[in-house]
Amino acid sequence: MFNGDFNGARLREARRFNKKTISEIADMLNVSKQMVSKYENGKAAPAFDSVFTIIKELGFPREFYYAKDEYSMGSEGTFFRSRYTSTQKEKVPAEYSKKYVAIIRDYLNNFLDFPELEWSLTGEDYSPEEYAKFIRNEWNLGEKPIIDIMNLLEEHGFVVSNVKNSSDKVDAFSSRVEINESSYFIIMIEGENFSFYRQQFSLAHELGHWLMHQGMYNPQELDRDTYRIMEDEANSFAAAFLLPQSTFSKTVSANPRQIDFYLSLKKIWNVSISMMIMRARNLDIISTDDYIKLQRQLNYRGWRKEEPLDNIKRISEPIALKQAVQILVENNIIEGYEIPREISGRYGIALPSGMIEELTNVEQGYLKYTQPEIISLKDIKIKKDKLDGGFYGKA
Repeated sequence: MFNGDFNGARLREARRFNKKTISEIADMLNVSKQMVSKYENGKAAPAFDSVFTIIKELGFPREFYYAKDEYSMGSEGTFFRSRYTSTQKEKVPAEYSKKYVAIIRDYLNNFLDFPELEWSLTGEDYSPEEYAKFIRNEWNLGEKPIIDIMNLLEEHGFVVSNVKNSSDKVDAFSSRVEINESSYFIIMIEGENFSFYRQQFSLAHELGHWLMHQGMYNPQELDRDTYRIMEDEANSFAAAFLLPQSTFSKTVSANPRQIDFYLSLKKIWNVSISMMIMRARNLDIISTDDYIKLQRQLNYRGWRKEEPLDNIKRISEPIALKQAVQILVENNIIEGYEIPREISGRYGIALPSGMIEELTNVEQGYLKYTQPEIISLKDIKIKKDKLDGGFYGKA
């Protein structure tokens, strides 16, 4: 039934993706921790009944554990918005999800032409404010509000995906990933419990990392202070990009000390009230005392946890990968159920169809095989006779 040798590294990957410890796997298989370590290090192979348990409990198909990588991969380290409040155990599934998205995108590139990301725009010696002006000029955005930054990023070649890893400490993360010498900048939005306006800022933050920091450092090797500086720079860029100085200053200056005025501006600029207040302070439109008073009003009204409009405007969903999969399937280029099989054959990694559906944002079950309904001529004749009888019966 199983071809080839058991790949212990894949057991480790599936275990860590599921946030399981070696002890938990040992209890699940009724073996010692030392034996699980042997499985993962290729010094022993689990019995068939144990393999079946692994498949059932960890969610990866059997082929996943009996194949090896047929692709080369490189990554420059991941920018996590909550690096110091999230544990390594929480980050690992995110890292694997990022890799899987890059593989899926690379596979889809065999069929479709996606927008090309302009890597030459990165690495300039600009401040966050200058970089915000620079990229707006490059993308011909002027100083108008950003209606939907997710759509904007996908149009310019970024790979965006939602992932539900059940972590409340990681908002978004991103990094450059190279698969078979093709480079992708992957941005992952994690979870569902955030607003459209928070999503706008998170994506702008990751855009800032791409422009200012990618290729310069491995984020996970930086000390706390240096990493904090990079996070602050990305935050400053996001604010300047979403709220360009000249136009925003003109709109907010009409009534910058009234919190209800910011609510009306929220509908225009598509960012949170708290962010606009912070931007107004940084641009010296309001004083420190004004800023403190507005912050107190945010607390008094309970707008720290949820602002008005947050539960009305729906978050944006990434569509590039979804549309690519749908184009292939709906135009009969490939059957949906063949996509996981194709990825497994080309890259040596068998991903669950449900995982591919989630990462590409297609509906659940879209990539599963459906047994075609077989209708016999006898069935057709019976149906016709019933229809004829009904028609003449009315006459």
